[in-house]
Amino acid sequence: MSKIISFAWTTPPLLANRKTRTRRQWDDNYAKSFKMGDVCQAYNRHPRFKGKKVATIKITGKKKEDISLMPDDDYEREGFKYMEEQGLKVWGKDPRQAFEDWRNDGGIYWVVDFEVLETF
Repeated sequence: MSKIISFAWTTPPLLANRKTRTRRQWDDNYAKSFKMGDVCQAYNRHPRFKGKKVATIKITGKKKEDISLMPDDDYEREGFKYMEEQGLKVWGKDPRQAFEDWRNDGGIYWVVDFEVLETF
């Protein structure tokens, strides 16, 4: 069975093919189990919370990074720009404010790049 990555907050941009990067605070051993080229199931929320498979993605890159170093152009890659264009909120906030608050929160994240292979 392939690995699952859930996209609870950013399912809309994922399905619109406007999200190509995600950040996760994964345990290092778990993160290392994701390899370049791995095909994973994308869910709208974790299956244990009644999530459903919404897409198939392929891992195209992975690195570890301090969130404060997140570049401005990740506003698009992370799907926030799409959310803004659609008038959607992120964590109950305007997408730009949510993005800036997240970047300023601090912490080390795994940055996972992917391409969407198929949506459902």
